[in-house]
Amino acid sequence: MKNGGTIAADSWEVRGDVLLIRQGSGRITVPRADVDSIEAGAATAPGGEAPGASVAADARPSPSPAAPPRNAAAMSDDEIQRAIEVLKRRINDYPLVRAENSRRLVALLNQLGWRAFKASDYDTALARFREALGYDGHDASAQLGIAAVYARQDQDTFARSTLERALLDHPDNAAMHSLLGDVYNSEERTEEALREWQRAYELKPDAPLKAKIDKLGREHSIDGAYRQSEAAHFTLKYDGERGGPDLGGQILDDLESEFKSLETRFEYYPLAPIIVIVYPQRQFYEATQADSNVAGLYDGKIRVPIGGLRQITPEARHVLLHELAHAFIAGKSRGTAPRWLHEGLAQQIEGKITPTATGTAFARAFQALENKQAWDRSSPIPPHSPSSNGSSTASVFPSSWTS
Repeated sequence: MKNGGTIAADSWEVRGDVLLIRQGSGRITVPRADVDSIEAGAATAPGGEAPGASVAADARPSPSPAAPPRNAAAMSDDEIQRAIEVLKRRINDYPLVRAENSRRLVALLNQLGWRAFKASDYDTALARFREALGYDGHDASAQLGIAAVYARQDQDTFARSTLERALLDHPDNAAMHSLLGDVYNSEERTEEALREWQRAYELKPDAPLKAKIDKLGREHSIDGAYRQSEAAHFTLKYDGERGGPDLGGQILDDLESEFKSLETRFEYYPLAPIIVIVYPQRQFYEATQADSNVAGLYDGKIRVPIGGLRQITPEARHVLLHELAHAFIAGKSRGTAPRWLHEGLAQQIEGKITPTATGTAFARAFQALENKQAWDRSSPIPPHSPSSNGSSTASVFPSSWTS
């Protein structure tokens, strides 16, 4: 059919301006003007009857919106939108080819949804994916797209429930398992995250995914038995066998106080609890594999080596505030803030002032780089190094505590 559909026929014959098609004991008529081609599955019998014959479109790309190209990726947004409108009319006008036209429509809606997602236009992406599910409630791409939007907006509960339902329809979808692992990880449900990532890797081996599995496995072997405390906006994990008896409470109180200040400053409210993991010094470097001069880092979770203190110190507060700033910057920018902005804002919020000579030297070194974009992407959230006053990271911790 010229609309891109296919009609299977037991036999057919031409009657004036229409084609009479027989399907079992039923008959339908189709305007000859709507027929693109007729392909016979066997030799045509006298009278035009051909067992197994079909009235079919070759589905080749066409400039006409009545026959949308298969490769939606090659179409502009306007071309896709025009094709969508045509397909919607065809779905209503030609019920016999509704299934095929609905399939094409869903593919085009998903294409627009993923384009909007990549452009960080999450409202549009969500609307497109939901519209696609209106035509096919079990479409994998639309279900995955909705979950991805929720995850990007820190709506972990909605993302998780969407994926768990979708996996009932598509149990072998590697992308769904991988994203569900991401959501579990952000909720500090480590064992479940590892299970989903490992399942995704079994279905579709991938080097970056394997690196995530190895990293989380290493971290879990170290902090899996840590004590966990909850506050309004934070989940704190720490080694309860070390440090002062109220160190966890002090850290949470301090973070909650800073949270209110940063919420006002950034005009941003994180929807999901922020994970904070406090390590003994040696275990921090074993878990993160960070350089020895790193005093803390943020990789979606705040990780700091300040366990073992009897009570929180001013130096420890600076480190926690610095990493909390990174969490707000990452959330506010949806992960798009460049490295230099991340570190500059975090240092400013911490109270550091970069000397003019240091800033000038850094700017000149950056200008001398040939590939500035690659440098900017190489470490979106740099680890926190010692303060500019020359003190070392060890000053944050008791010198006798290193294990």
